[in-house]
Formats: sequence, structure tokens, C-alpha cells
Amino acid sequence: MRIVTSKQMKQIEKNSIQYQMSYLRLMENAGCAAARFIVDTLHSVAGLRCVAFCGKGNNGGDGFVVARKLSELGADVTIILAEGEPKTEDAQKMLQLAREMGLSVYSFENEPELVNGVVADVDIIIDAIFGSGFHGEIDIRRRQLTTMINAAIAAVFALDVPSGINCDTGEAADGAVNADFTIAFDSYKPAHMLPKYLPELGQVTLASIGIDPLSYENIAQNHFVTDDDFVYSHIPQKAVDAHKTSTGRLLNIAGGIGCTGAAILSSTAALRSGAGYVVTAVPQAIYPIVAPSLIQSPFCFIETAADVASALSGASAVAIGCGMGTGQRQRGILEEVLYLAKCPVVIDADGINNLAMDISIVSDAKCPVVLTPHFGEMARICRTSVKEIQKAPLLCAQELAAQLHATIVLKGAHTIIASPDGRTFINQTGNPGLAKAGSGDVLTGILSSLISQGMQPFDAAVSAVYLHGAAADRCVERMSEYFMQPDDILIDLGRLLKEHIR
Repeated sequence: MRIVTSKQMKQIEKNSIQYQMSYLRLMENAGCAAARFIVDTLHSVAGLRCVAFCGKGNNGGDGFVVARKLSELGADVTIILAEGEPKTEDAQKMLQLAREMGLSVYSFENEPELVNGVVADVDIIIDAIFGSGFHGEIDIRRRQLTTMINAAIAAVFALDVPSGINCDTGEAADGAVNADFTIAFDSYKPAHMLPKYLPELGQVTLASIGIDPLSYENIAQNHFVTDDDFVYSHIPQKAVDAHKTSTGRLLNIAGGIGCTGAAILSSTAALRSGAGYVVTAVPQAIYPIVAPSLIQSPFCFIETAADVASALSGASAVAIGCGMGTGQRQRGILEEVLYLAKCPVVIDADGINNLAMDISIVSDAKCPVVLTPHFGEMARICRTSVKEIQKAPLLCAQELAAQLHATIVLKGAHTIIASPDGRTFINQTGNPGLAKAGSGDVLTGILSSLISQGMQPFDAAVSAVYLHGAAADRCVERMSEYFMQPDDILIDLGRLLKEHIR
């Protein structure tokens, strides 16, 4: 699956000109593909009233082509110029063809009463106002248009991306068009991979516009979703002469008074994900509670920062934070881990909350670091609100990864994994059954286990998040979103691993 930014899409289109293509032909192809999808979706457009809202750029030009094609198939089509006459030469030509066919063309600026009249009685709306180049906010005048579209009783088809959606960051401006269908042209854009965050997208479909495959050469793939092939090919196979410390030695610093379950869940998940030697580090006070549930795990006791050095000895990965609590003592332990560790460190839950006082210690660390915040934790360490994180989670994760030189796993309905080198994974697995206390502990266990076995932190994060969600999707079939608990997915994780590895 190819996912590109708006800038990359422009370069792809430019590259295609070398291969017997023109911008005018691309516009015609895009409009024809969108019209075909509309007809296939509605089965017939004959006699239906259609209004195409077209902007001044090439997205508007695509809309003119759709209007023309639907008219040829019997629809009663009206074109609304959302921002006056088109500015690009190709769009101007397409509008001229539509006018020559006798299609009604109204200006929103000059004929608002006529526009209100046609929108009051419409079956199909084509949103071709802004397209993939949109960023920022919708001005008050244009918001009158998008409000009109959203209030209409009609099937709304957005061309490439609904107007008001930033296709690169997934940010939705106030008043963005709520489409029933979004027709992505040639390649998916990052926002298309966020349907659970962007209901404005409706149903997303991909339409080919005739671009030669050679046009994609030298276009970096920085955004991606993954599949079984990627995940299971990256998980290390067990060597025939493997022993317990050669298959991952994980130190899991977790648990505290009142949060013993977090230590049990995270260590159990790590053991069930292939790590050969999982040492659970807890305060001595909770050992009698935790130990009976972790008979496969040796223990050590970390009460203060002074206990960290000996516990780190021989570790191939460290997980810290699950249920450990917050305070000066816990903060000191975290600082010592980041100062001394030579192996990758996964920081979750209270580990992240302890960073909120001063997050700079992450960028100062000499070891690779993975942070796994949910939206609330992300807001705390970024000193902002959950609402601001929700506006553009993709951008927030990417910016924090670059700032801290760390891998960021921003957990949510679409978990986003951002690498400091710019690579970004958008997860498509999982379901609301994971929205329960303890799910993050299980994910931390899987992730830190894979890293301890030798996977690179980013690849391990991608694989762990995918597996966590895929196992949860299996678990729902057995138990329902209501009944399932975080540790139930480990049964389904085992079945997935058996099916794909051994």
C-alpha cells in the first residue's frame, strides 16, 4: 500500500509527465474514475440532482470533469464555483467544456440565493473545493459552503480528501466537510489511514488515474501500514541451540502498592512473546502478592536509584513504568536507568508520567528509547491538552520523535508509531475491547520482549502494536468487546504465532 504526502503526490504527477502523460489527462482520468465510482455506488445517476462544489485549483478541475461525466449519464448537474473562476489553465479548460455542454454554473460569491435553491433539493454532492493541498482553517465565507454541504440531505462524495482535512497531518479544521465517500486519487495520503479519528472521511476508496509505475521511483515511503508478511518475517526465529539468555534477557521494572497487576500483566506478556529470561523488578513490599502469579520469572528488588546498576547487568532490553507509581523516588530510578542503560529502554505509563517534570532526560540518554503514551500521557509530557493532541495526532507523534530522538508509540484507536528518522506507521488492527486498564501493560510486555530478542526498536514497535491489535480482533470473536480482558488476548497471540511461525 502506497501512502504519500501532498508534496510527494505533486512530484509523482510531475514525474508522470515524462511517460506520455499530461496534467490535463491526469485531471480527466481522475474525474472519470470518480464518476465511475459514484455510478457504481449508486447503480444509476439518471434523473438524480447533482451539485458539484468546485474550488479555484486543480481539485475544482477534477470536479468539473465529474460534473460533465455524470451529466452524460443522465444526472441533472449544477456546478457551484466556490471561489470564483478557476485559476489554473487545465481547470479553466475543463470548466469551459462543462459550459459548452450546457451545464448550469453558479457563483457562490455572486449568486448565493441560486446556490441555496439548488442545494435545498439535491441527491448527490461533489466536494471538490480544496483537495489535498488544504492546511490551516476554513475562513468564515467558505465555512458557509461547508456548512451548507453538511446540512444537505444528499450523498456526499469528496475528491481526494474532504475539504477542511489536512491530508498530511490528519487535522480537521472546524467546519470540514463530512463526506459519505472519499475517493483518493492514485495513492493514499496519511489522513486516509485514520478513519477512526476522521469520521469526515466516510468510506475511503482508491482510484487509479493512469500514472506510470516508473513515476514512483525515488519517492521515499515514510508513511506506511503493515501486514502479516512484514511482522512475521521480522520476528526472530529460535535457533536450534537456543538457551534462555540467548533468546532475550528483559528487565521489567514495574509495579507498586495498589498496582501489582501491571507487573504481572507486562511480565506475563513478555514471557508469552518469546523472551527467554524476564526479570521482574518490584519493590520488596509487593513481592508476596506478585510472585505467585509469575512463577516463571525471577525477581529482583529496586527500591531506590542505587539498586539500578546491578539489576541492569546482562539485560538486552528494559521496560519501565507499568504501575510503578510517581514521585521523586520513582523519578530517580528512571533517571538512573536512562543514564546507565546500554540497551534499548521502553518507557510506559507511570514511567512517562515521571518524565513530565523534565522530558529532556530522554534526548540526553545514550541508549535507544521507546515511549508509549496514550493521549492523556502525551498531553502531559507535551504540556498541552488532550484536545490539541486529538486534532493532529500524527503530527504530534512525529514532532515528539524528532525532538527526543526516540521512537514514539502514541496509543489510540489508530496507534501511531513515529521514528526520529521520519518513518511513521499507522496501525489498522485492534478494537474498542482494548480500551481497558491493563491493555497498555500487555503491549509493553510484547514490545519489550521483541526488542530483547534483537529486533530494532521501531520494527519491534510496529510488530508489537500490530500483533496486539490482531490478537484483540481474534479475542473479540471468542469473547466480545465487553467480556474480554487484557490478558485474554495472549491466548489469541499464541495462536497467531503458531499459525505464522511455529
